[in-house]
This record gives sequence, C-alpha cells and structure tokens, in this order.
Amino acid sequence: MKKVILDKDDVNVIIERLAIDVYQHIARKHNNLAFIGIQSRGDKIALRLKQLIEAKHKRVGNNYGEIPLGILNINFYRDDLKKNSEAPLVNDFKIDFDITGKHVVLVDDVFYTGRTVRAALDAIFDKGRPAKISMLTLIKRPGRELPVLPEFVGLDLRVGDGEYVKVELTEVEGEDKVTVFDRPN
Repeated sequence: MKKVILDKDDVNVIIERLAIDVYQHIARKHNNLAFIGIQSRGDKIALRLKQLIEAKHKRVGNNYGEIPLGILNINFYRDDLKKNSEAPLVNDFKIDFDITGKHVVLVDDVFYTGRTVRAALDAIFDKGRPAKISMLTLIKRPGRELPVLPEFVGLDLRVGDGEYVKVELTEVEGEDKVTVFDRPN
C-alpha cells in the first residue's frame, strides 16, 4: 500500500512555517545562526530555510548577512554502517565555516530512531564546538531509540513499525511530496 501524505503545497507550507519558527526563536534574536543539512534531503531543506530566513531579514531591515550553510554526510559516523543498506549516498561533505560559537540548526528530512542525529553530532563536534545545536526535521515518526528529539518538527506523523516514510524533493526527485508505504520484506 502506498499513500501520499503531503503534496508539494503541503511541503512548502510546512517549510515556510518551520522557517518562521526558526526566525522567531533563533534568527531574530541572534546573528550566530548556521544551518547544517544532512544529505541527501536535509541539506535541500536547510537551503530553503536559509533562503526564507535571509529574505525575512531583508524585509525587516536586519543586516545579519548571509547565514552559513553546511552539508553533512554522516555515513562514516553511523553505528550501523555495515548492516544498513539504506544509508544516505556519499556525495559531499562541506562545512566551510567555523562552527565554534554558532547556534547550529541541524536539518534532516525524517526523524526516526535518533541514530542519524547521533552520527551527525559526532561529525559536527569533529569540526568544532558550536554554542548550541537545535534539531529540525520535516517529518517526525515513532520509533526513537536514543534520548534525542528534534526541537522543530514540521509534521508529527503516526505510522506503524512496518511502514516507511519517503520524502521526495524537487531538487532530488523532481517534485515535493511525502509518501507512506509498507516496508518491503
């Protein structure tokens, strides 16, 4: 069974709402914001958030400049590297700014067990020591195995253990949508 949960309009509304939340809770008050997106969709969502918040800064007259954006590949930090056949693809690992003292917003498409976040935190701390890290995810689903939770959540989606959540983005698949389907055996 396959069911589209969010279409392109829904995805855009959620990303815009997340940008407003980040702006109100972090960017409006501080000029040390940085985004780090986890490949291969978190980085695309992070870029959209960055662009929306920078546009908001310009509209309200804040001159904070460009918000740094990093791309994080967590493959080599995963604790399940050998047994996980659905790990993100290795394409790029780019954090070309000093993260020390920054309020980093770590962005991913789906929050599930927390293991991706754990791996991302290891990778981030290999690059420096941020002042704070907040987690943002487009979709949060049940199944957490570690004591971490995202601070910013687009949609808290109730799905069963046997179901898989797939986020598709225009930059990767050619369209924005979120689909839930039965996990193949």
